[in-house]
Amino acid sequence: MFEKLNQINWLAVLVAGFAMFMIGGVWYGAVFAKLWQRLHGFTDEQVKAMQKARPPQVFFSIMLGAYIVGALAMSFLVVNLDIRTAFSGAILGAFLWLFATTAIGLTDHITRTRPFAAYILDSVYQLVAFMAAGAILAAWR
Repeated sequence: MFEKLNQINWLAVLVAGFAMFMIGGVWYGAVFAKLWQRLHGFTDEQVKAMQKARPPQVFFSIMLGAYIVGALAMSFLVVNLDIRTAFSGAILGAFLWLFATTAIGLTDHITRTRPFAAYILDSVYQLVAFMAAGAILAAWR
């Protein structure tokens, strides 16, 4: 299983991680920022306090690093499953999303008081990001 690590396209891992990051920036910044804030029950003051507690360079660096680690894990699966088309990579991303969002995200959601729409908003972003990363990683082998 680990003998295929040399088949990982490290540039594709970086690009896929960056793509997930940028999709999140558009999703949560330009498109759904106010909806996300409202669904999660945050006031403008709370958002400002969160931004102060985690300065943008720290917040975004950690987020980008996490996406790159996720893309690396997905790349490991792409190589070991010998996935070579963008469509197949996107399907892999959808299956990984199904596990992460349903098994982990939904169990996290039920422990909170946020509306179900907050879970849907976050979940659909994750689906788009996972599928994009899978497509990039599989097509760019």
